[in-house]
Amino acid sequence: MRFEVAVAEYMEDRARRLRRTTLEGYESAVRCHLAPRWAGRELEGIGFEELQAWVDGFERPGAAEKAFKTFRQVYRWALRRHQLRVWDVTQGIELPRKPVVRRPTLRAAEERRTLREIAGQEFEPVVLLAAALGLRRCEACGVEWQDIDWRGGWVHVQRGRHSVRGGEDVTPCKTRLSDRWLRLPRWALERLRAIRGERRRGRTCGLSPNAVSARFRRFCAARGLPWVPVTCLRHSWATIALEAGAAIEDVSVALGHSTVNTCIQHYLQSFRQVVSRAGDCYSRALLGS
Repeated sequence: MRFEVAVAEYMEDRARRLRRTTLEGYESAVRCHLAPRWAGRELEGIGFEELQAWVDGFERPGAAEKAFKTFRQVYRWALRRHQLRVWDVTQGIELPRKPVVRRPTLRAAEERRTLREIAGQEFEPVVLLAAALGLRRCEACGVEWQDIDWRGGWVHVQRGRHSVRGGEDVTPCKTRLSDRWLRLPRWALERLRAIRGERRRGRTCGLSPNAVSARFRRFCAARGLPWVPVTCLRHSWATIALEAGAAIEDVSVALGHSTVNTCIQHYLQSFRQVVSRAGDCYSRALLGS
């Protein structure tokens, strides 16, 4: 079976089951990495050693992982669908070690300054929600006025708004734990109430997710404000909360993670204060104070 035939059948099948954003990622990997190398090849003729050499040939570990995982999805799907009796050459492939990535974050004082200065900007509601609740960019863009309990400050995070191929796609939350209720700090609730005015329904911001990111970046650059990408406001929220003493389990639940390990791996940016706090607890217990 030719590789490009397997890809076409796989994408047609997945289009009925996957989100547009996920499909776009697969299509990008196929176009940029898989097709140039494997187009015209028979699946049965691809060997383990050449597949490993292909993976080893990537300069960026992240690109190698994305390309290989997409290849594996297509390959294994084709083996199952057509009951091909060949050895699965994706077994045992070793991916390059990825370097530790520390995403940029804002400290509490920096974030406070930036949130104060963006008051009145069209993108303010999205940035405020992302910062105050630790939301993903798509989640912050997906919040609507009717999702907010204006008495208690609770926000129902139940959808994501994505920029896809020059348009937009609105989807439910990816997992059961991502569909969650979070509580706004009082200052954020009061600010959103002022922004809302007489509106009771609809989007908190009419800009697309990409436009929000671009305008936020340009605004901060023009005024010399502390800035991180909207996505990294989520990392800032987690880091600030953890360093202030929040339990990592609580932070993980608020972020909508399936496991605490995800929070430790991706969002705990600085261990010093956390470890110091643990050491202080030990010392107090040992000394009986």
